[in-house]
Amino acid sequence: MFVFLARGQTISGVMNLNDIDLLSHVYQTAEMGRDGIRSVLKYSRDAVLNKTLLRQEEEYRRLQDAAEELIRAHGMIPEGVGAMARLSSEMMSTVKTVADPSATKIAEMMIQGSTMGVTKSLRTIRDCQGAEKGSVELAERLLKTEQANIEELKAFL
Repeated sequence: MFVFLARGQTISGVMNLNDIDLLSHVYQTAEMGRDGIRSVLKYSRDAVLNKTLLRQEEEYRRLQDAAEELIRAHGMIPEGVGAMARLSSEMMSTVKTVADPSATKIAEMMIQGSTMGVTKSLRTIRDCQGAEKGSVELAERLLKTEQANIEELKAFL
């Protein structure tokens, strides 16, 4: 049996659709950030950049874990990024970094990814008004992380 809810509606004990959308966004965006970092680390030869990226990957892990915890607390299972999106991202990273594995190119790629994350986070937060405070705070933490990552990576351009 399926129950269809209007955005913002809840059933006792079930998170509303805004929370599902917001937490899924955090979970998947953090997963894409982690995947992106791991894919470029294979090619990076800059120790300072690597240290920066590893720290950023750890923050994405914490965000993903927090989103998963909130999703599971509501009796749901988080859904990761699809295989095609993951493969496409991996292939694009490989092609770009093999051609130019410089710290500048890697930083540029990561800034582009984080910029997409900022844009999607702003849109998702706006679209998910009425979500629980904890869900909104986690999405805002992701947004701030993406913005901080961009600023930090500018030093490598």
